[in-house]
Amino acid sequence: MAIKDYYIEHGYVVIEKAIPLSKIDLFLDSYEKIKTNPLFVYFSQSIQRCVRVELTQQGYIKESMENASRLAFFPEFSKRIQDCIYDPCVSDVLSTIDGYSEHISWQNMFFDKSTGTIEHQDSWYLDTNPPGNLIGAWFSLEDIQENCGSFFVCPRSHKLGLVDRKEYPTHEKFIQKIMSFSSEERLEKKPMYLSKGDLLLWHPFLVHGAFKCQDDTLTRKSFTSHFYPRACKPKKTKRGKLLSIYWQDHDHPKKTFNPQIFTSYRLNDYFYNIMLYALFIKTELKLTGKTFSMRRESYHKS
Repeated sequence: MAIKDYYIEHGYVVIEKAIPLSKIDLFLDSYEKIKTNPLFVYFSQSIQRCVRVELTQQGYIKESMENASRLAFFPEFSKRIQDCIYDPCVSDVLSTIDGYSEHISWQNMFFDKSTGTIEHQDSWYLDTNPPGNLIGAWFSLEDIQENCGSFFVCPRSHKLGLVDRKEYPTHEKFIQKIMSFSSEERLEKKPMYLSKGDLLLWHPFLVHGAFKCQDDTLTRKSFTSHFYPRACKPKKTKRGKLLSIYWQDHDHPKKTFNPQIFTSYRLNDYFYNIMLYALFIKTELKLTGKTFSMRRESYHKS
């Protein structure tokens, strides 16, 4: 079945060997250089806080990184991420799916270990207006093993409708609805045991997440990013003060090395980094408000 047809029918599609292994290896080399740097501070998507690197007993980074491609104080690390997520293969596949020639990368994430992400639909957080044109992308940076806390998708769940933010305005209510919805519809959670260099793309209504890691010796090194057509308008979402670091300027997208992919970041990357350190200090002083967690264990123990 053709890429677009499979995506429309199942809500996701896998492109094998999409990202050159040489680019991934260069990133992994730069990762090894920064992970023990005591000055390395980043924003963690899974717990919604600015943190310093915390390693597990096995030497893996515990919390995910959001917008690590913007860490201008660590330019080699960030560039290696950009080389992968803005690769020409990515823009070609996006265009194949939706027919648009140019796309904007809204944000991106790096995972060393699986954070056991609770099932969700992306559209509650990010999407276009009208909704449905966002495309999620997951990049496998190693061969994904069983028991590592693999990414999963619920095939065809995008056809069951959207859990709308207007009806479920808080994150707790949204997650509760998604969990009950998944149980009622008996959604299959299909693990994505992808190979190094494979690319997974999915629809913003598709229910997906990640299993809890069952073997602490295993990693799940991967990127995610979310793209939407430059010709579409993004949905406006309300964000708390802490999330002001995500200020976007969708009307004036910035070029990347790939002429078909743009970014929508408003702030200069160096200023963005300064804000991260300020927010890290604020968090250390316990001056930040309550934030939501994407960790599965925050909602139930299974």
